[in-house]
Amino acid sequence: MVLGLLGAGGCKGSDAPDAPAEGAGADEGGAAPSEDAGGDADGSNAAGGDEAQGADGADGADGADEADGVGQDAKVAKVEPPKLPEPADAGSCPEDGRDDVGILASPRRAIAGEPLRLVAATLTDEAPLALRVQTDDGTTIETEVTHRPGVPAAVIGRLTVPEGAKSVRVIVGRDGTGFACANVKVHDRAQKRPRNAKADGVWPVTRRWDAAEEALFSAWVRELFHAPRGESLAWSALHEVTADAARNLLHDHYAWSEDDPDTKQVGLFLRPDCADTPYFLRAYFAWKRELPFGFRQCSRGRGGKAPRCGNLHAVVGPPEHAPDSNKAGELGAVQRYFRRTLAWGVHTGNGRCAFGDSDTDFYPLALSRRGLRPGTIYADPYGHIFVMTELVDPEGEDPGVLYAIDGQPDGSITRKRFWEGNFLWNPDPTLGGSGFKAFRPLDLRKVDGSKVLVPAGDEVLARRDGYGDVSDEQSKLTPNAFYDRMDALITPGVRDPFRAQDEAIVALSEAAGVRVTSVNNGEAHLAKGGGTIKMPQGHAIFETTGAWENFSTPARDLRLLIAIDVATGYADKVARNPDAFGIEPDQVDAMRTKLAKARDERLADPKLAITYKRSDGSETSLTMAELVARKQALEMGYNPNDCPELRWGAAEASAERSTCKRRAPAEQQRKMKAYRTWFADRRRPARGDPGPSVD
Repeated sequence: MVLGLLGAGGCKGSDAPDAPAEGAGADEGGAAPSEDAGGDADGSNAAGGDEAQGADGADGADGADEADGVGQDAKVAKVEPPKLPEPADAGSCPEDGRDDVGILASPRRAIAGEPLRLVAATLTDEAPLALRVQTDDGTTIETEVTHRPGVPAAVIGRLTVPEGAKSVRVIVGRDGTGFACANVKVHDRAQKRPRNAKADGVWPVTRRWDAAEEALFSAWVRELFHAPRGESLAWSALHEVTADAARNLLHDHYAWSEDDPDTKQVGLFLRPDCADTPYFLRAYFAWKRELPFGFRQCSRGRGGKAPRCGNLHAVVGPPEHAPDSNKAGELGAVQRYFRRTLAWGVHTGNGRCAFGDSDTDFYPLALSRRGLRPGTIYADPYGHIFVMTELVDPEGEDPGVLYAIDGQPDGSITRKRFWEGNFLWNPDPTLGGSGFKAFRPLDLRKVDGSKVLVPAGDEVLARRDGYGDVSDEQSKLTPNAFYDRMDALITPGVRDPFRAQDEAIVALSEAAGVRVTSVNNGEAHLAKGGGTIKMPQGHAIFETTGAWENFSTPARDLRLLIAIDVATGYADKVARNPDAFGIEPDQVDAMRTKLAKARDERLADPKLAITYKRSDGSETSLTMAELVARKQALEMGYNPNDCPELRWGAAEASAERSTCKRRAPAEQQRKMKAYRTWFADRRRPARGDPGPSVD
């Protein structure tokens, strides 16, 4: 793991030409059909990120507590953490347990004298769960317990299986009432040889998706990417995360060394981009739990139409590709499934299918705390996908935080916070159905003697226990209504306007810090002998392949400009919804004045300044106030063929700009002037838009 950051870049493949719902893929080693084009063209191979260097106090900013009026105009209540239960609170094993509470034991075969991990979870409510583990005779086994209240409510137990035990009993409950229990059989030894690869499926399916398994999936995702509030997380590949036994509750579940760091000969190699990431997580969990899994091949949407999908490609039935010969048995079949079948089969269009379309991999969620649970996705309108990992509750005076991870074209994984500059919202149906969505559960059935997987449509899901959260309500929300609703879900009750504004300014600094790395990467590429980078036409500047994808920053700069608007205009947000900030109507104007004063002071704070390297190697620091003053120049700052001074908006004839040694070709400058309207209007063009005429 690297405690650093990566850009909010893009999805490799998010701009590829419209593809048929069903079609033949390229041969192994060739261009993958679902990855034949770049993502947000943001230099996303760069290390750097949304919680970047230089941004002090990301989750409790220094300036917020010093602003006039806090605790007077804004009536903000402190939130205390819930009381955690004791083992006795789990109660006794119920005769008829709750079917919404899942229990998971890992590894698959518990071994006497060896470690055992336990997870219990529910999505029904958020209060902490109690856990007690007993021997056959009822003796309580010493267990290290971690409580995760919230969405889902989960409890994690780690213990050593007693020598001589034949089984251990796991009891889960609350307030002395048992909710569910499970008996875990104890074995003498593990089965370390992988099962043989089968001709009738990638892996066996012995369980079904239900409310309990969905809760366990969410709990597993949250633990995989959990970290203290404000801590930066980034990895170069997903297999670095799954190889971490402290994070991965299913680590070496089969005892096949399937999560070994040596991914060439032993462990799984997992390096998804942003579109693949939610699928890889769902498929990994489904494989370890022997659950159904599949995906559809979808079009990308074009000409004002949302993506459409074809038939389901399921893990039951003959595998589409031969197993990886470097790995034994089923492990080789699973490896080839991830690297070839799945990675080459999905793209961001899978997440943007229209509301009301049930022939899809995801269903749209009601906006609720449950709808923001770990493992759900956020598909933005322009081809980027996030996976939710944790909804952190407010604590003390700190607001709530919704964390997500996303993949990049180079396979890196980074944790990010929800805010308007990352999670773009546009309800325009011509862009597809964007927003928060969850995987459709798949049901195993027999048809004409053969096993098939059948997805549940929206109407079925609305009636199914544990899945009543299907809704098209997001499609009806304006951007302001959407972000106001999200604020209320993440931080229920009254919010501190000064702290909220300060968070927006800190997020702006973080976004600028990410851009520093992206610009530096472009300079390093050119310094190594890279020639002039070809600039695409029209909309393709946002989505393409090659050096432009790796080193230009149009999508990142558009997000940065939005971040500037959010940070500098936060008083308008407060004035629009004063009740959410505990402000009386007759106090709004006075609050505007106080917020403006606090904003200007924080923008000028040197703690939030970023430093970039000029053409001659010298460094220049910019406060956020200076960056905001350059926002018009940033509308044309995304071209890596320009010197860094220009890309950071240095004024003409200034000492800062005097070191500039390079300009983009004249033809590219004309394109940038023509396309500037997109950035000035904060509007990303639709896929296929040729752009304004270039003089």
